[in-house]
Amino acid sequence: MIAALLGLAAALGLGVADFMSRFSARALGAPLTYAAVLLIGTVGATVWVLLSGSHLVWSPLGWVLALAHGIFVALMCMLLYEGLARGPVSVVAPIVAAHPVPVLAVNVAMGARPSAMQWLAMIAIVIGSVMIARLAASEDSAEARAGRTTLLIAFGACLAYAALVLTGQAAAPLLGATETIWIGRWSGLVFIATILLGQGASIHIPKQWVPYVALQGGLDTLGYLAFLAGATTGSPHVTMVVASAFSVVTVLLAWLVIREPISKAQWMAIVFIAAGTAVLAGT
Repeated sequence: MIAALLGLAAALGLGVADFMSRFSARALGAPLTYAAVLLIGTVGATVWVLLSGSHLVWSPLGWVLALAHGIFVALMCMLLYEGLARGPVSVVAPIVAAHPVPVLAVNVAMGARPSAMQWLAMIAIVIGSVMIARLAASEDSAEARAGRTTLLIAFGACLAYAALVLTGQAAAPLLGATETIWIGRWSGLVFIATILLGQGASIHIPKQWVPYVALQGGLDTLGYLAFLAGATTGSPHVTMVVASAFSVVTVLLAWLVIREPISKAQWMAIVFIAAGTAVLAGT
């Protein structure tokens, strides 16, 4: 029960935070928005390390992988925020959620042998992704061309998501999950700060946006911490499966709050992706 509740908390925290990024990224830009969210997450991860009494481990390879993990997390989130700001949410979120497919593809290339259920899950995700891509680019218009650009951003975020999972999986056995996330948060923060400084962009957040971004960052941090806590329970796979529904939360909010139109074909594609992702997350 606790594993499922933590997974639900992770899905709600991450899903709501991603939906909120649609508005904050439009107003502030994706890099600055994620910089603020990441700053809150870095503080949260540091507090977690201190309170949990974790002992930091020195491993040169582990640190390199954790640093790369943090950079990929930052890259993925910037692309995700940019994609969600452009919209439609019902196109971006499910495609990014399809990241288990490239992860498993790399694992297969390295010698892994997926089960029949995993192959079926991958096929379902691919079918859903293709359906969404075809629906988004079905018309030859300015809106459709913009939609194709959004698709490229979403697929880029999906690949970056796969890279962060792979580097995180490689670093965790060497450092532990907590230290991997902590190092990754700091490296991501440095990466984002470098981008902002290189752009010469203002890092000023208008006062009216501070509470909003703080809430977004708090939800994002709580989502990751709930996921991390679930990984330490007796049923970590349950947490992973339930947490994988974060993209469904984001899409549902877009449908309910901003009345984003979603066709029956899109709902079918979302179900394919969500179901396939849940199977891969739990196996």
